[in-house]
Amino acid sequence: MKSFILATILLLSVSLAVAAETQTLVSDAWVREAPPGASMLAGYLTIENPFDEDQVLVDVSSPRFAHVMMHRSEMVDGMARMIHEESITIPAHGKTELKPGSYHLMMPAPDLRLTTGDTVPFVLRFANGEQLEVSAEVRKP
Repeated sequence: MKSFILATILLLSVSLAVAAETQTLVSDAWVREAPPGASMLAGYLTIENPFDEDQVLVDVSSPRFAHVMMHRSEMVDGMARMIHEESITIPAHGKTELKPGSYHLMMPAPDLRLTTGDTVPFVLRFANGEQLEVSAEVRKP
């Protein structure tokens, strides 16, 4: 009986480990709290790709915003510029950070002001058809 229980536990552990490696992982999702009257909010997160092929993020949506745009910040002639991105590639067995000064999400301010501690749901859609639901916490930078 002990052998059966041990074998079952081992099989479940292996199954969970395999399952954890068969989907894209998202961590540290957050939205910057903006002052009252701000016209745009920014969102950040880290996406890890466990697959042997690149993952391509093609769309992000949230019921809290009319639309969510993917952007990248870069310095051009000493000036910071935001560049709209149609997609963001997450390299095979790598990760891409959406963070201040780099890739990030831009959203028009919602009707109701978001404050520290609120959560914002997002749906991330990838070119391979994978969709991930993510909850981001609103916080001060």
